[in-house]
Amino acid sequence: MAKQKFYVVWAGKNTGIFNNWPEVQKSVIGYKGAKHKSFPTLVEAEAALRKPPEQTKASSSSTKGSKIPTSSTQLAAAMSPFFDVHIFSDGGCDPNPGEAASGVAVYESGSLKSLYHGLYEPNGTNNTAELNALHQAMLIAHKELKQGRKVQILSDSTYSVNSMTLWGEGWKRSGRLFGKGKALANRELIAQMLEVYIEIAAHINLVHVKAHIGIEGNELADRMCTLAIRGKVVDFEPFEELDIPALLAVDSC
Repeated sequence: MAKQKFYVVWAGKNTGIFNNWPEVQKSVIGYKGAKHKSFPTLVEAEAALRKPPEQTKASSSSTKGSKIPTSSTQLAAAMSPFFDVHIFSDGGCDPNPGEAASGVAVYESGSLKSLYHGLYEPNGTNNTAELNALHQAMLIAHKELKQGRKVQILSDSTYSVNSMTLWGEGWKRSGRLFGKGKALANRELIAQMLEVYIEIAAHINLVHVKAHIGIEGNELADRMCTLAIRGKVVDFEPFEELDIPALLAVDSC
């Protein structure tokens, strides 16, 4: 069971101490200059609230808070111009194994269209979270293809990409996806994913993208993982706030 956390919000739409991350999220996302930080105990949170946020290294929602600067040049370089829709997927776990979740950022014609987060697991792994994220990205791609759009999916997990593009068919032929031979981690999830991938593979471009080098779509997918973990978001659901600078300023796990 995940430990209870307490959140101090010094500057936001609502301030004070909270024990519910979604409420903190509503207060700080989209609020210019928001400052907040989590603490493991109520006593520490109460003590921190009495101090200036600078003394506690609070998270800031200003663009300066983003540890990794992003650029339109890097984003454009990552996204092939031959596609109408670009879907970034990312999974995270803190620690590994530990609390895990997944995130997706969808771009249309080069602009952010939508964000998704969820699939929280209290005892997950990074690989499972990455696979879950890619699975959701492929399901979104399937819908986009039905609308006649060309789709590129970008994942920062070599393991997830290779599971679809290189290894999946071999695992299927050998029976490892069905429990035969040497145990295969995440086999049931990979089997579900492979069914989707086989159906759309000829119509999409699935590629690996480097993580945490400032590519906006990858960074946003990463922040979706972080927010899903903090909020313990079980369902994979849309994230309504599309305030890019504020989201990039969120400390990732």
